[in-house]
Amino acid sequence: MAKKKKLTKAERKEARLRKGKQWLLTYTGSPKKMNKYYRERFHVDAVTAAKDLQELGVNYTQEQLDQIKQAEEQRLRQRKMEREAKERYEDCDDRFAFIAGYTDGGAPYGVMWEEVGIDPGLPFEEKVKLYHMQMLG
Repeated sequence: MAKKKKLTKAERKEARLRKGKQWLLTYTGSPKKMNKYYRERFHVDAVTAAKDLQELGVNYTQEQLDQIKQAEEQRLRQRKMEREAKERYEDCDDRFAFIAGYTDGGAPYGVMWEEVGIDPGLPFEEKVKLYHMQMLG
């Protein structure tokens, strides 16, 4: 069986708009939620959904477009912060402030919370916050 060739960005957009036109005819939700449901249905971000819907004849005010763009930028900033926070937490756990590595048996080793002057009985998030404040300060 032959492999399917991947569609180009333009081809994907053309197919999405063609299917979007059909979707729009059957859409029964509120106009306010149209962008959200379009995003979910076609797996695109809010700005792309707004552009597609405009091409399909949906009218947005400039204020609405600005609001959509601002909300999408905020969502991306939030995801970036969450990703960075997750990366920071990968090098520590309940026992260690910093995990330097692992033994052949898989046991972690490194700097313990007590060694950096942080009470190991504190909640994990609190310990991490204090540790990073120490590192920055």
